Amino acid sequence: MNIEHRILNFKIKLQINISKFIFRYSILFLILIISSCSNPYKNLTKTEYPINDIQEIPYALPFSEKALIYKANINFYKNDISGLLIIKKTDNNIYRIALTTQFGLKIFDFELNHGILNVKHCIEYLNKEVIIKTFQTDFNLLLMQNNTEAIYFIKNTEMNQNIWQFSSGKINRYYIQNSESEKIENISSKKRNSEKISVGLHNYKANIPMNITLEHHNIKLKMNLKLIQ
Repeated sequence: MNIEHRILNFKIKLQINISKFIFRYSILFLILIISSCSNPYKNLTKTEYPINDIQEIPYALPFSEKALIYKANINFYKNDISGLLIIKKTDNNIYRIALTTQFGLKIFDFELNHGILNVKHCIEYLNKEVIIKTFQTDFNLLLMQNNTEAIYFIKNTEMNQNIWQFSSGKINRYYIQNSESEKIENISSKKRNSEKISVGLHNYKANIPMNITLEHHNIKLKMNLKLIQ
């Protein structure tokens, strides 16, 4: 074998070895990513919770009888929407949700009826099926109106947390209570252990969160709410 052939064979073997190296470490990196997205509560004791006792879960918004008015800022891709968000319970598991400008012009007016969002009014550029479904997902999460197949209670002593897991198919929603303040401070919606939506609830007053932040992690949507009444 002449020297040219030897050099060529060496280059081929080197490329093969480099390819094997990259493949192996790509697999390792993928495993690490999957592990990092695993359920953080999987090693904690989980107890099934009666679905009929859902109103015993200490979360304020679903069970408030008075209208709640929040100053709202919604960032949706390149759209910035500001106004007053009004949430009013009109019947059992039925809510009226309206967003108006500071001058009283209506942006949208929805009825959330047992988890189904009915559009009473919506400005044209928001009145798209994918946007309405997103609002339905968000308000169902905030108001605990999702269809649920099972509820589990998880105690995280190390983090001073009581956690309620709402399971439906491949989706799990977690309502996380600070066991000292007895307030729900975080909500998380996950699909196959990948977080899709996270909610922070802060500065409670009379059992109502004064500040709420909601953020999607797979689309560009963020909602900031500040209670004014």
